[in-house]
Amino acid sequence: MTVEFIGEKIFLQEVEADGKVWVARGEHQNIYALELDESGYSLPVWSDRERVVEYLHNARLVLAKFEPYPVPLDLFTQAWLSNQMMEISELLVNMDGVHDRTLVLTIEEFVASQDPKKVH
Repeated sequence: MTVEFIGEKIFLQEVEADGKVWVARGEHQNIYALELDESGYSLPVWSDRERVVEYLHNARLVLAKFEPYPVPLDLFTQAWLSNQMMEISELLVNMDGVHDRTLVLTIEEFVASQDPKKVH
């Protein structure tokens, strides 16, 4: 088993148990995301509030104030990820703002992990 696989499983278990994902939301209701070339956005997501706080502290984002914001898992999966206007292409999982490497899940991988018919 790779470290990435273990990290993915832990993230998915924590998100499923809590029933929500966490994003960084700005004071103007904007969501922190990283633009990919022309294919959309990478959306950082976290499995708990403390991890968002840690990232925001470590990343020291310039000219923006973001706060942890919970999104119910069903809303996130059914509305956010299926909304073509949001152009979310991938999820950056539990970034810490210190390390350059992060676990990346495609939208398809994340949605498949939320399938109620799948066996855990």
